[in-house]
Parts: sequence; structure tokens; C-alpha cells
Amino acid sequence: MEPVSITRNPDPEVLARALLDDLLEKLSAGDLLCIPTGRSPRDLYRLIREDSGNSELWRSCRYLQLDEYLDPTGRIPSFRQELREQIFDPLRVPQDQIFSIDPAGDPLSQADQLDRIFQQSGPPRASVLGLGNNGHIAFNEPGCHFTGYTVVDLAEETIVTNFQEPRPSNLQALTISLDQILESEDIFLLVPQKEKSDLLDRCLAGPRTADLPASCLHDHPGLHVYRH
Repeated sequence: MEPVSITRNPDPEVLARALLDDLLEKLSAGDLLCIPTGRSPRDLYRLIREDSGNSELWRSCRYLQLDEYLDPTGRIPSFRQELREQIFDPLRVPQDQIFSIDPAGDPLSQADQLDRIFQQSGPPRASVLGLGNNGHIAFNEPGCHFTGYTVVDLAEETIVTNFQEPRPSNLQALTISLDQILESEDIFLLVPQKEKSDLLDRCLAGPRTADLPASCLHDHPGLHVYRH
């Protein structure tokens, strides 16, 4: 199955603008939205902050965090804080509409809570995703298969990509599952990096394989792709 749309452009800001426009066509007040962190969505989040004409819509949405490093020490910058700084605080999103992950909290109880929220409030109207260097989405690493929010061991490649020296070792994360992501009505996959083009092509070609987690997206009926 072909994606609903594929937008190609070498300019990350053009891709972010196209994604924003498409997302606005799908969203309604109060919708549940899964959003990522990292370098890829920063242009998108800046455009959302600048989107004063739709500020009430963004403020009304409910937000489900995809994943988080587990770090009781507090030494690793958290995705929760990044989302707060880039989206939630600037948009003044009410706290009871933010379903986030505490990197220092008990991961198993948080997984249970997030699964309950997903069941009661989901499925997401939309999920915005990036693509990891090893084909992961959220922190669903190659070879993993599970249902529901789950604690995972991060692949060495992921740690090397995401951290400078001195890097943490044996790092774990709490992540949404692929099956939960696939319940989203629409999925917006943002891959502005030219060096990920071949990897993205393999993911979109299918079939679904555990060695390439993002390949599960290839036949999603609401997939939108934004790529270099």
C-alpha cells in the first residue's frame, strides 16, 4: 500500500511546514496526539509555537509522550522536559491534557497508567514520528516485539547516535509499542535527513520485519511521509 502522501524537499523547514498544514487538516479540538522529540521535529515545533491563528486548537489537544529515557539520577536530559520547553509551556497546555513519562519514576506503574490512558482516551488521532538510524520508531529497537508501553534496553547504536562521550551504558527506556502506534488514524513520518533515504526506502517497501521496526508503517492506511 502506498502512503497517502509523500512530500520531498531538501529543506527541513519546508517539510515541517507541509507536515503542519496536513496535520491541521486532520485535527479537531480535544484530539489525542502523539509527538516525538529529537532534532527532526524542532522546526515543526517552532512553527507550531508561531501558529497564533491556531493556538486554541493546539492548547485544546491532549498529548501522549511516546518514550523516555529511564534515569533515576536526573543526569540525562529528559524528553519530558524538552517537550515542556518546546510545546507545552509556550502553548500553555493544561497539565491534565499532558500524559508524560517521569524518567525517575517507577517505569512499570507508569506503563500501566499510560496503557490505561491509551485505552480510555485513544486511539490517537495522529502520531508524529521520526526514524532512528537503525530503523526504530519511538524506542522500538530491532528485534523487539511487545504490546503496550514497555521497558526496553536501548541498542548500542541508539546510544552512540544520541549521546556524546562519556556515554551512558546499559541504558533503558520506556516506550509505546508498535501496535499502539499503528492504531493511530494518521501517522506523519518526518525524515528530513538525506543520509536516511535508503533506510526509509527499505521501511516503505515492506514487508514488516522485526529487524526493521519502522517497516510496520509501510501498509498503514493513513501514512504521510515527509522526506529529503
